[in-house]
Amino acid sequence: MSKGFVSGLMTGICYFALQSGAYSQEQTDPQELGPIVVTASRSEQSLDEVTRSVAVVESEQIERSVADSVTEVLRDVPGIKIIDSNVAGMKRISIRGEESSRNVVLVDGQEISDHTSYGAVFLISPSDIERIEVVKGPGSVLHGSKAIGGVVNIITKKGADRAVQVEVGTAFDSSTDGITGFSSAAGTIDQWDYRFSASKSKHGDRETANGTLEGSAFENQSVTAYFGYTGDQHKLSIKAERFEQESEVYTDPADIGLVMRQFDMDLPKRDRSKIGLFYDFTDVNESIAKIHLDGYVQQIDRVALVDYELAPPRLGAPVMKRENETQSKLLTFGLNGQVDLTLFDNVLTSIGFQAVQDQLDKDSFSTGTNTISVPGPVIPVNIIERDKAKLTTLSAFLQNEWDLNDDLTLTAGGRYYFVVSENKGTAGDRDESDQAFVGALGLNYTGFENFALRAHVSQGYVYPTLLQSTLGSVFSPAGKIYGNADLDPETSVTAEIGARFDSGNLIVDASAFYTDAKDYITSVDCDAAVHGSKCTANSDIYVNIDAAKTWGLELAASYQFAELAVTPYANITLMRRQFSSGATNTFDTDTPLVSGRLGVMKSWAFDNGVEAYADLYSRFSSEHRQKDGSGIDEADGFATLNLAGGFSYDFDEKRRLKVHAAVENIFDQDYKPSVEELTAPGRAFKLSASVIF
Repeated sequence: MSKGFVSGLMTGICYFALQSGAYSQEQTDPQELGPIVVTASRSEQSLDEVTRSVAVVESEQIERSVADSVTEVLRDVPGIKIIDSNVAGMKRISIRGEESSRNVVLVDGQEISDHTSYGAVFLISPSDIERIEVVKGPGSVLHGSKAIGGVVNIITKKGADRAVQVEVGTAFDSSTDGITGFSSAAGTIDQWDYRFSASKSKHGDRETANGTLEGSAFENQSVTAYFGYTGDQHKLSIKAERFEQESEVYTDPADIGLVMRQFDMDLPKRDRSKIGLFYDFTDVNESIAKIHLDGYVQQIDRVALVDYELAPPRLGAPVMKRENETQSKLLTFGLNGQVDLTLFDNVLTSIGFQAVQDQLDKDSFSTGTNTISVPGPVIPVNIIERDKAKLTTLSAFLQNEWDLNDDLTLTAGGRYYFVVSENKGTAGDRDESDQAFVGALGLNYTGFENFALRAHVSQGYVYPTLLQSTLGSVFSPAGKIYGNADLDPETSVTAEIGARFDSGNLIVDASAFYTDAKDYITSVDCDAAVHGSKCTANSDIYVNIDAAKTWGLELAASYQFAELAVTPYANITLMRRQFSSGATNTFDTDTPLVSGRLGVMKSWAFDNGVEAYADLYSRFSSEHRQKDGSGIDEADGFATLNLAGGFSYDFDEKRRLKVHAAVENIFDQDYKPSVEELTAPGRAFKLSASVIF
């Protein structure tokens, strides 16, 4: 472990524990219950009562982060790693080592669908978010497929506590010369509430300690509209969203070898449009506590441009020049329903269903030339592929929660899946179906003062995406990656134990977990002798060959010295991940042994209505190593020193000014947070300000 890592770790003492809502430094009186969460059990429940490992990120934390994306808000949650695959504007997350495609991303309980091999992008503006709940470990019983790693549920802002409330704000990031503007108008009139919002963000190429990353710029913009009605028992709302994003793709010149003369990639379009409807009927009668229904129509439009030139690897082989464009439209129809029953004393029964249909239209165009020899004949190439695919997932779940006594709660549930995949296009017409059952079992004990114990065992289930099972990937220098209709779903089993202590001043939340996941889907060289005649030169195919075992410890702790208004905290993850591919086993899976954030926060409250805070912290990680077909990639361990602070001022009951600032990577270190993430920004100054009136 390097001296820089050790010294940075000793220097940095930290800020707050994102997990378990540890932003409690402003509390002086102990609380009996933690924050209320909904994602872990699909019903309102205290954080002290859940059987799962849950992290809660509140709106104040989101504002203070001055983040350019939702993923940056989640960076310090124990067990989470950021992945960008050289695209700064399209960051994803890994939960407990699982790839992004094995996590579910929800907005108000409705999924952001994705059928790439990379996983869902967080296509939403941070300024629209009220809070984020992260449930770690398989969530396939309550939240559908694609939840081996966990579930991220983004709860958006709704109305305000008066008839009209307007907010206008801006943010600046020196590492990209990035400018963000956002605004909203919200309010509540009688039983009706509403919210309109808009944002726009533009970031240039990233400045690192070692220079500029050419091709790392991105920009996005969004608009939303929400209307809601809340009666004595009924709540009805509708929300429309539009998010537009475009990103450049960074290519390291060192990665372009003798064979690859030139490679350029651009992602000029990743847009999401959605209309969602929500209905709740509470306290129906003595036996029915709640009825919930929601439905949505969502469309994600995607354009990818890939241009490259390949030199001949051997004498007589063609020089290939290609200009490739892939356009796709993913249209999703979703319907969710749930009934919470109180048929027996001390028993809550939740019965629900989910129906989701993804319709994917994909057009791929490849133009260019093959030059057999130099000089020699030039053969034009013009390839067009048009594909249509459909994936329909029907599922139903049942969960019982028994209060065995005043202190002990048992939760058990299961979900049945029926999946149908249909394809029409270049891969041929083929329909496939699958069915599966997954279960989960949990215990929670609160018999000790301010202390809760939990245990949970759950299964995960991920059905192959449409690209993996039928359509294949975009054109690339490696050739096409073919879909494989014979793929098996990915599955997993996770066991977890945890404890939470909350005395008001001291909060500690710890979890130990073990996951055994099988039938991972990856791509290998397409061998015609093994995979059939459709294999072509320089092509790959998706197959089930991989498995992974992951175990670790997540710790989040904070203590408030009430008289001093000082809160030191620790937020640490210890994790090991073993990856198996055929006869090969390796721990080189881009998973650091130790990572986290340590720091201390000081807050002030003045008589003139000003509240302020200062936060000194270190973000750190041991080395990352990742093994792939071409060898081992490494990212050294690091520790950075960072300083943040800000203040708010209430002009009166309706008007408020908020300012947040930060200096990140103070010592201007050159490092990569992980193998699958771009080099981090160098010393960066961030500033945001907003006015509410």
